[in-house]
Amino acid sequence: MKEDIKFSFGNSKFKYRVSGILIVDNKILTVQINNNGFYCLPGGHVEIMENTEEAIKREFYEETGIDINVEKLLYVTENFFDGSLGHFHELGFYYLLKTKDRIIPKDYIVIEDDKNEKVKLDFKWFNIDSLDNFKPDFLKKDILKNTKKELKHFIIYDKK
Repeated sequence: MKEDIKFSFGNSKFKYRVSGILIVDNKILTVQINNNGFYCLPGGHVEIMENTEEAIKREFYEETGIDINVEKLLYVTENFFDGSLGHFHELGFYYLLKTKDRIIPKDYIVIEDDKNEKVKLDFKWFNIDSLDNFKPDFLKKDILKNTKKELKHFIIYDKK
């Protein structure tokens, strides 16, 4: 088992992550993790010696069981935020994905064994134009505007 690229300095934490944007029938796949109160995109940490495209394919399959193809890198984010466990600095890569096979969007729950830790993943398909209770905020505002599917870079400060 490879190690995730994440580390801590006192009360500050760094995370190197990938997320997948999967849209089917004008619905986007989201996930709520351990009833944390908001939905985000499926994905996870990049592992040491793994590139981001390999990471999103691995993470997406591990979490959803869906085989995907990477269509395009849409967003790179530098996200600075405060959470219940301290200050976070997250480097994120957001990929537009396509399924290898046709799927029908339906909600479901998975209990994942993530490096010997049980994690509840509540998957929900939202209409792409109504992403309520969703993070990161930039995405719900930009995904409909980014019709040319251009690569964008965001630096986000959500510090309390």
